Amino acid sequence: MSENEEEVIVASAAYDVPTDNYEEFDQEIDPAKLGDKLVQSNSQKGLLREFQIYDRSHLLVSDGDITGDDVSHYRVNLAWVDAEPKHLKLIDWNWLYAALFFGTITATFVILAITQNLTMDYSMIGGTISFTITMLATLIFIYKLRDEFTFQSYFGGADLFVLENKRPTQTIFDNFFVSLQQAIDHAHAEKSVNDRLVGELKMCRRLRDEGVIDDEVYTAARAVIFKHEQYTA
Repeated sequence: MSENEEEVIVASAAYDVPTDNYEEFDQEIDPAKLGDKLVQSNSQKGLLREFQIYDRSHLLVSDGDITGDDVSHYRVNLAWVDAEPKHLKLIDWNWLYAALFFGTITATFVILAITQNLTMDYSMIGGTISFTITMLATLIFIYKLRDEFTFQSYFGGADLFVLENKRPTQTIFDNFFVSLQQAIDHAHAEKSVNDRLVGELKMCRRLRDEGVIDDEVYTAARAVIFKHEQYTA
């Protein structure tokens, strides 16, 4: 067996899976097969993500910088995706408390200046410093804020794409989320476990080669897939 091949035994049947033997896909996108689309932008984090369901079997993803300078385009075969994503909701209260604290100090300097209990020069200096810290703490709080769903590969658990909750609105997000889960369920239909194991392995390898997931994530996912009861490597 060459270095570019991996031998996989599924249900006692041996398969040689070349590294470039990716899932079949229509290279020419048929506009008639394009489904629901979701566009999510986050100016605070400088992110722009676009997701579009294709033929109820794939998700076309555009993920990158809001300026368009660093954008990756890739596709995910929904037959190999877990319909139940990880939900991460994280609020770093410390930075919010810091913003409120220094905001109060800023207001105090303003009051002291108005009441002339402190010279204007000292009020301006103190107020400017505390206001700057308030803004920095607020920006860090926003940047660290997380309310997102991470969709993973079904067996290997590789992180494939992330949807930010409530963007651009709760209604639009919910509608797309439901459509996506329905498409995943549809893609799962009539797929055997063997097909799903091999298909997921191929997809993860392709995404690794495209730079969507790193080698560590791919290796971990592959190890889990190979340990499945219907796999013997």
